[in-house]
Amino acid sequence: MIAEGYPLQESVLLDSGATLHIFRDTKRMKSLRAAPIGDFLWSGTTQVPIDGYGEARIILKSGDGSPTYLTLYNVALCTALTTNLVSFSKLRKRGYWWDTKPGNNCLRRADGSYLGEVEEINGQQVLEYRTSYEPAATLRAALIAEVSSKPRQRKQHTSWTHRRPLKGDSLTWHKRLGHPGPEVLRYLTTASRGVRIKGDTPQGPRRITTVNCDACGTAKAHRLIRRAPREATARARPGDRIAIDFHPLTLGYAGYTSVCILTDRASGYSWDYYLTERSTPTLRSMIQSFLRMLEVQYSIKVKVIECDNEIIDIHTRVADDIRERGIICEPSAPNTQAQNGGAERVAAVIIEKSRAMRIAAKLPAYLWPEIMKAATYLYNRTPSLRRDRKTPYEIFHSASREPGDPTAKPDLAHLRSYGCKAFALTADTQLRRKRLQKQAPRAWIGFLIGYTSSNSFRIWNPLQKEILTMRDVTFNEQQHFDGHIESLRDDLLQADLEAIQKRIQELISIQEQPSQWATQLPDEEYEEVLNDEDRPCSDQLAQQDASTSEEDQHAKLPPRGEEGDGSASEYTTSRFEVLPTPPPSPPTAFFHAEAFGLDVKGRGGSVGGNDSTPARRRQRISFKAAFLAGGIQAPKHKHRSTCQIMTDGVATPVSSRAGGGRNKPLLPPQYKGKEQHIVGIHWSLLEKLPSSHMQIKSHQYRDAILEAEKAHLQSHKQSNSWEEVAKSMARGRQILVCHWVYTYKLDKHGRLVKIKARLVIRGDQQDKDERDTYAATLAGMSFRTLVALANRFDYEMLQYDAVNAFVHATIDEDIYMEMPMGYRKKGRILKLRKALYGLRRSPLLWQKHFEKGLIRTGFQRVPGEDCCWLHGDIIFFFYVDDCVLCFPETMKKEATKLMGDLQMIYHIEGGQPLQWFLGIEVIRDRPTRRLWLSQSVYVDKMKRLLPDVMQIPNKVIPMTQEELLPYEGIASPGSTNSYQRKVGTLMYAAVMTRPDIAFASSRLARFNQNPGPLHHKAADRVIWYLLQTRGHSLEFGSEPGSEEDGLQVASDASFGDNSLDRRSSQAFTMRLFGGITSWKANKQDTVTTSTTEAELLALSQAAKEALFASRLLSAMKIDLSAPTARRRTAQPSRVTIECDNKQTIRLVKEELIKLRTKLRHVDIHNHWLRQEITQGRIDVVYTSSAQLLADGFTKALPSDKFELFMQRLRLADLSEKLGMNRRRELEEEL
Repeated sequence: MIAEGYPLQESVLLDSGATLHIFRDTKRMKSLRAAPIGDFLWSGTTQVPIDGYGEARIILKSGDGSPTYLTLYNVALCTALTTNLVSFSKLRKRGYWWDTKPGNNCLRRADGSYLGEVEEINGQQVLEYRTSYEPAATLRAALIAEVSSKPRQRKQHTSWTHRRPLKGDSLTWHKRLGHPGPEVLRYLTTASRGVRIKGDTPQGPRRITTVNCDACGTAKAHRLIRRAPREATARARPGDRIAIDFHPLTLGYAGYTSVCILTDRASGYSWDYYLTERSTPTLRSMIQSFLRMLEVQYSIKVKVIECDNEIIDIHTRVADDIRERGIICEPSAPNTQAQNGGAERVAAVIIEKSRAMRIAAKLPAYLWPEIMKAATYLYNRTPSLRRDRKTPYEIFHSASREPGDPTAKPDLAHLRSYGCKAFALTADTQLRRKRLQKQAPRAWIGFLIGYTSSNSFRIWNPLQKEILTMRDVTFNEQQHFDGHIESLRDDLLQADLEAIQKRIQELISIQEQPSQWATQLPDEEYEEVLNDEDRPCSDQLAQQDASTSEEDQHAKLPPRGEEGDGSASEYTTSRFEVLPTPPPSPPTAFFHAEAFGLDVKGRGGSVGGNDSTPARRRQRISFKAAFLAGGIQAPKHKHRSTCQIMTDGVATPVSSRAGGGRNKPLLPPQYKGKEQHIVGIHWSLLEKLPSSHMQIKSHQYRDAILEAEKAHLQSHKQSNSWEEVAKSMARGRQILVCHWVYTYKLDKHGRLVKIKARLVIRGDQQDKDERDTYAATLAGMSFRTLVALANRFDYEMLQYDAVNAFVHATIDEDIYMEMPMGYRKKGRILKLRKALYGLRRSPLLWQKHFEKGLIRTGFQRVPGEDCCWLHGDIIFFFYVDDCVLCFPETMKKEATKLMGDLQMIYHIEGGQPLQWFLGIEVIRDRPTRRLWLSQSVYVDKMKRLLPDVMQIPNKVIPMTQEELLPYEGIASPGSTNSYQRKVGTLMYAAVMTRPDIAFASSRLARFNQNPGPLHHKAADRVIWYLLQTRGHSLEFGSEPGSEEDGLQVASDASFGDNSLDRRSSQAFTMRLFGGITSWKANKQDTVTTSTTEAELLALSQAAKEALFASRLLSAMKIDLSAPTARRRTAQPSRVTIECDNKQTIRLVKEELIKLRTKLRHVDIHNHWLRQEITQGRIDVVYTSSAQLLADGFTKALPSDKFELFMQRLRLADLSEKLGMNRRRELEEEL
């Protein structure tokens, strides 16, 4: 009720118990409306009637005293109340919160920004203080007058003067200095320069102690050990005695695994060195570098080095080096680390400080090298009570300076709250580029993570996952990293119109166009390297130019981090799934180039977006597109990390690092301006090729690129690929767009042969119709069968390439295309006559044309394999334009004539022994009749799919035995795309030459629509496994007449091993002439009721594939019925299948009269497999699980069993042989 004379009668109070805003004066209300009859509120035990509802505005006092308006809605008018109340619960629902931390009493917005001051008056929390009613305008004018009444003074501190002392309360300085002890703040101002502490240092219960600061309490807990110092320490001068201490940590970015802290015992000044390994050469280089630095920079010669026994007992060469310099090496007693107390304790303080800094700043743990650098930097500048309240910096530097020199004290005016938000100027702003983009932001948001000097800061950009050294930075010390980067995104914030159009087109192509568009790009020759780079994702567009500043030092950081249809068989079978249009041979242009680290055009879209997008609205990327794109995304240009400037594995300390620039390959002076003389230059010295014709003008190799364009157009002119017509002829018809693609053609050692240009038509723009676009491609199983056959009978294998294959075929429809960019004529277009690369039906038209040429030459198609043709004992097979001719030595003359006839029709080059096919390296040892298929080059490029930081598995196996379960959260589009790229990359290896990862790839493929962190981790493990075993190659070869000299088939099933749907895993394998040619690992389509039924389904699958293989071998004139395999016309031989379940074998072989089974729901009597066995085309035999090859395809095996599985697969380690081949090729070339 009203209390006359109450001093806060006209003020506005913050009430944590009120459920609504209440005002007492109608003069302060706006939009007032009458309250419904009977509305009231409780004040204690009294009912207070509500007279109306409306709006009210209050004026808050901001941090600098200026007014801030806050409008309240649905405010109750109660004239009977004593004062005005603001409900804190309603403010909280609006996102405002009350900051009551020590030194703070204010309201903040949801993002932590300052809203207004809360004053404590008469024991109440007051938002707006008024002694009597004053209109809002009068109060606002009074606040402004109070701020502006202070006389304007000339600035004492400018950019030309010393930085003004930095103010802050005790808690702020506690955070700025990296959470030091409570006594430090009491004498900080006298021990340092540029420091002003507002208010008194809290004492008593409010004192900032370890237990009063959560970050300190969780970071500084320790055992209580007494370390008595060595007696000689008290007599030492700065630099006389150095203590060394090593600390291993988890794997950090840039590969750092441990830190070495070197401490001057007299001053406590410390230096930090970060190591990728603790080997003897690394430690020798580190200590030599450190001693040289002390001698050059400070004229100090170390007399004694204190250390533990690691240097003395393990790295004896390091101890010898120390003694050779005349330095005494004092190790601690065995098992007595406390004697090395100086180094141990200093390192412990630095680690505690870094831990507290990380916890308070909420930074990822893998940033520990950068955090410890900052902790060491701050430790050296923190005063210590035991050092007479001086800093280690002052004690150490005072020894080399005049007494009383003020610069001996550290200047702390540049310090900011660690991990606080930073606004750093963009590279465009610094370099004054893109001046016309007036609305583009001038700064990007990052977080303070370290210091390089008093004028340079280390800023972490979590969006770009990099650290930059910046000078032009402003800070908001009230806000820190909250662990989420979504709020920092603005996908098209800095994109210009062209970039936005590219991004829109990218999204349209992903969402609306078929995934096979990527497969219609032209095939390239083996040595060619595509340089038409991927379009950047949205988050890359937002920061694409920030990475080009030559003033920045970059350190690449690792990223942070629905059940499928259940059928992974489509992607795990060794036999290729035929595609509507054949993809280009991934590893002809691409594989060789990426072995040298070149940028190669990827196939398949890349989606970026906000993680908060609802799952039901996301456009999922097709897994088949990811399968085609797997492992061939273009690597982005990376800059050398400042943390990677190492000598023998040692990074230089922060204090001695020099600024680094952009790591751009430069052409030697003798080549500059001489485009015609660039042939033979290594790829690393070549400039990136343009992505469009418009970029040629400013390119270093402009003339060479233009010559390549003219040569390509001349080839089309000779092929009569098109005719030039008036644009009016295409009235009412679609006119397709074309674009140039430029590539470097390299030799096998990465040296430039020539620059090539190719014109590609945008077939994805074609209107769809009912005509067929299917073009067959060679099956993976067929390829392995053919090379196994050629090795068994010692055939020659020669490789050929059909040049400009598609333009040989004439199109059967009217298609119009724009004239190529750079050669356009007004009002003129091109009417196509030949099938250009990019058209939907070009692959089919080429295949039909090529088949006619083969028939004309005398070849006959192999039934069941459209890409394999025979002429007697001569075999010819192809994949799009990659061709292989196989023949016995006795038929060399006839084979040469056949290829000559074919070359009369087509432009076919080659004739060398087969070495590469579809990115698979073919290694032969003809005297021993052995052949190997290797994908070591392809596997080697997988390393860029791994995160920079990952936990190294203990055992070299692809997958653990723990079952993978669906992710309960919702994966972001970026995470999904990344996972699909990983799985797609693994799939190509799994279906071609690495059956050892078939089961793991099959399991991973089930989660491609919604992968979680555990799925990423499992995929990374398989990639890591392949990298560790990259030299393993699939071996073929058998002794004539042996058990392996034929076709062996095995099947297996793992009953109910999928806990979610209780379906079983199944697999089969086929071995021909000693090498595995076909395999499959997948999940069964139905739930089975027993092991016997699961084995029966697996056996049926294996039998179908075995019958196909038998018919294919028969069509290839391979007779396996004789004791020794021969090439002659024969009927398909009987196939024997191994099975480890006797009951299943009984079901399909035992006489019906004797057969008794519990599988009453299975029609055993009419089962087709039983009929095939009865007719003698199939036989099933028992083999124990321990000896069954297919067993490893149905389950994850432990390491001991996996080793046996690898031996049965005959995956031979050819690392040494592959290395010798590379060296021999290089020697021959030189």
